[in-house]
Amino acid sequence: MEEYPAVAIMVKHGNWISLGTGVAPLVAALVVMTFCSLHWGWLIVAIAAGVFAGFLMKVFVELVRIIVDMLLPQ
Repeated sequence: MEEYPAVAIMVKHGNWISLGTGVAPLVAALVVMTFCSLHWGWLIVAIAAGVFAGFLMKVFVELVRIIVDMLLPQ
């Protein structure tokens, strides 16, 4: 996998990447709510967006791992 460093990073650290993708909207909403005094309803939207984004990234990571297992030589 030396020719594909991005794939190697995704295979090795994919769980952390998907977790960070899911938490990022929540953190962004909390920061914006703190400094701009937004309505608390945006926090619910951020939680829903984080769950959805984290799920999509987890699916992508698993697809990359399946492709690596099936197609790239060990």
